[in-house]
Parts: sequence; structure tokens; C-alpha cells
Amino acid sequence: MILITGATGLLGGHLLYRFRESATQIIAIFRTESSKDKVRRIFESYDKESGHLIENFNWVKADVLDVPSLNLVFNNVKQVYHCAAAIEANNFEELEKINVTGTANVINTALHHNVEKFCHVSSIAALGDAPAGKPTSEEDFFNLDGLNSDYAITKYGAEMEAWRATQEGMKVIIVNPGVILGEGDFNSGSGKLISRTAGGNKFYTTGGSGFIDVRDVVHYMVNLMESDVENERFILVSNNLNYKTVLDQIAGHLKVKKPSIKLSAWFLHFLSILSQPIGWLGGSSLTSATVKSLTSETYYSNDKIKAVLPNYETKHFDQTIQRVTTFYKNLN
Repeated sequence: MILITGATGLLGGHLLYRFRESATQIIAIFRTESSKDKVRRIFESYDKESGHLIENFNWVKADVLDVPSLNLVFNNVKQVYHCAAAIEANNFEELEKINVTGTANVINTALHHNVEKFCHVSSIAALGDAPAGKPTSEEDFFNLDGLNSDYAITKYGAEMEAWRATQEGMKVIIVNPGVILGEGDFNSGSGKLISRTAGGNKFYTTGGSGFIDVRDVVHYMVNLMESDVENERFILVSNNLNYKTVLDQIAGHLKVKKPSIKLSAWFLHFLSILSQPIGWLGGSSLTSATVKSLTSETYYSNDKIKAVLPNYETKHFDQTIQRVTTFYKNLN
């Protein structure tokens, strides 16, 4: 059996679609019945008639913070895809509880039940800074003394739990995706890039990052889990792009005005001093770490994953944007 945490999220939902006709029993963890509607919508992004296929899975109500509920679902599980995580939270403690403690709970339960292989979804946020002029690679390790966001610190902590599992005898794959874009909830995470641009966002910043299609992430995860590779981590990025380029492409496909007002680093730092929330960040207050990420161009190497799975070509990100914005327009 295969167990998926975070099955109702962006990545978990697309991963479930990959397993829609699997001969192996799939256990999908969820917390609320309404969240399953998000998965149905993800399935319908592939085929309008495929929404009913979500009933092919064994849906089990559980929570990564509720160890007894986890113990009940891990019997006979051979592989785990740990997609559950918090991206946005009211405070550091909430992020730490879900990302670090939740991961530790899933890891410990998997070890107790002798799970054979475990895929942990980390993030490029859990990586360190590369030497000047070079893209970040898997060999660049997180600097706890650096200027890090709460999210980055907790994703690093979660990744340390996954590495601990390798020392305790479990085979582990760690993936560090860039900004994942795909059909899903457009009111959270990267989905807000679409909805806020559609709503007339006028602002952009000078930074850049690594981006990838959710379908590419799913492909890599499944193929790594089905391979003999173990106890390695992989950056999953298809395109390194600046934020202005991405927002312009989204606006172009949505046929709305492109953002035209640049928010400079000094102005963002000023807002962070005031702890001033700004709308296009979802009402979140700025921190110095957030300003750094918004105004720095940090790019990533995908050489390692290409060497291990050389026969797969990731989707060009503009094609991803076109597909996802078309789906968004059809919903609205």
C-alpha cells in the first residue's frame, strides 16, 4: 500500500491523479470532507469527466499532529509520500508544529510500521546560499545563522527529520521543489499569483526564483520512488525566472494589465520596519527575510535530477502558465 499525506493539497491532489488507476491500494489522508472537493477539481483539470475517480482511493481522516490517528492507517503501508505542510500561518509556532512536529510524527510512525521507502517533500527554501555567481545546488547547506523566513526554518527542520530516518534504516527520497504552479486552490500559496494578477495587481519586485510545473514534480517523485535511488535529495526546478517575467506572462494569458509599479528594496524594508501588511502578499506582514526573497534573484541547478532521470523533459513554464490560467478562467 501507498500512503499520501497532504492528499487534498496542490501537490497531493495531482499525485493522486497519477495513481488514479494504480493496482496498488492508495491511502489518502484528509481532514475535512470539503477539502476533497479541491481534489475533484484537480482531477477535472485533466478531464472534465474524471472527478468521480477520487472515489477510487481509500480516504482516511487523520492528522499529522494526531499520532493515534496516524497509527491506525499505517498498517501494511510500504511507501509514503509526505506532502503535508503549512506554507502560510499566523506565527512561527504554528508553522513549526505542522512542518517539524508533524513530519517527526509521520516519520516515527513510518519507522514503527517498517515502511520501506519514504518521499519527503521539502523546499528550495531549505537550501543554503550558493557561492557568488553560481546557482544553488543540493550541496549548498542551510545556514541557521542567516536571514531566513519562518517557513524556511521550519522546512529545514522537517528535512532534518527525514535525514534522521535514513540513520534509522529507512530508505528516503527528499525533493526540494521550486515555486510549484498548477491547477488547484487559487486562494492560497502559488495559486495567488494567478488570482491576484487577475484581480488587477499593479506591483512587482526585482527578485527571482526557480519554478516548476506540479505535473513535473509528480513525475519526478514517482520515478524516484520506483527507482533504486535512496537517501538523496533533489532540487526540482524547470525554469529560473524573475518575478516580473512570471507576472507578465500570467497577465498576458489572462489578458489583463501587466504589473507596472516596481517596489524597491528600500521601500519594502521601510514597510517591514512598520510591520505593514500588504495586499498582494495576502495581507501578510513583511519581514526582513521576506524582503530578501522578494528582491534577490536566487537561481537553482537541476543538474542532479537530470543526471538521474535523463530521459524526461520538463514542461516549458510559459506553457504551464497558459494551461493553468486557462483553467482559472474557465472556473471564473
